Amino acid sequence: MSNWTYKPSETLDLAAWDAQALRQSGSSIYLHSHYLDEVAPGWGVLQNDQNIQFPIWMRQRWAIKMIRQPLFIQHFRPVLPGFGEQFELNSLLKQLQTLAPVVELQLDVPTLDTPLPAGWKATERISYRMQLPNHEEDLRAGYSNHHKRILKKADAMKLGVYTDQKAFVDLLKQELAPKTGLAPKVFDQVENLITWISLKRRGQLFAATDGEQLLAACYILHSGDRLLYQWAVSSDAGKERQAMHRLIDHVLAAYAGSGLEFDFEGSMIEGLQRFYAGFGAKPYLYMRLTHSKLPALLNRILHVG
Repeated sequence: MSNWTYKPSETLDLAAWDAQALRQSGSSIYLHSHYLDEVAPGWGVLQNDQNIQFPIWMRQRWAIKMIRQPLFIQHFRPVLPGFGEQFELNSLLKQLQTLAPVVELQLDVPTLDTPLPAGWKATERISYRMQLPNHEEDLRAGYSNHHKRILKKADAMKLGVYTDQKAFVDLLKQELAPKTGLAPKVFDQVENLITWISLKRRGQLFAATDGEQLLAACYILHSGDRLLYQWAVSSDAGKERQAMHRLIDHVLAAYAGSGLEFDFEGSMIEGLQRFYAGFGAKPYLYMRLTHSKLPALLNRILHVG
């Protein structure tokens, strides 16, 4: 059984962390220290005696210490010092439950090999992924008949790279804040992130427009060997014209032949699952793990479990 030690981010060599976290197979931009600083201020890592590291975010709410999955990070994975190490999940979970009475994390594994320690709960989450083919014709051959019918309809909207970052974030605040219950200021994090990501050439903003009118937009993150459909939004007019169907078709065609995998980041909403699957994406499971020592009523208030 591994022994784990907690290290706050301010004690880490962040250049070394970034080099290690981003070099391994399946590496994710979510592990970059700048990304973590923005969405999980005060983050840290647990490190075991085999130098395997795992990022966590500890925060307090109502004087209750919690380890939570940050917004805008779908899941985490361990950072390995080499390529052959064995990751002992249960030893990590036992350490986490000693650090905080409430723990929630999402882990990039499709299944669990062994039973979890007592008190832990696992639920499956669904992402949708697709390996991009070499040719646009092969890409569109995999679309559902429903999607094909929509794309056959004539519409004069313009599709392509979009540079008005502020208009995109304003539309996110307008459309997504009321639907998600998130405060509009949360989306300021998105603006900060896409500014940094764009400067680093690790992402691209695409949009469907009609003159000056923004119909739909999505930001695509370049994350290792994967493209992440991270932030996306449509206006009321864009929804009526099914602009997001056309925009995603444009984006997928733009990256066809790249050899990359496209990750829609998933949803537990059936309508969105059908939407992603309509482009040929297949479900991919990952795990949400929770543990709480709090009473059931308080767990419901804190949305734990």
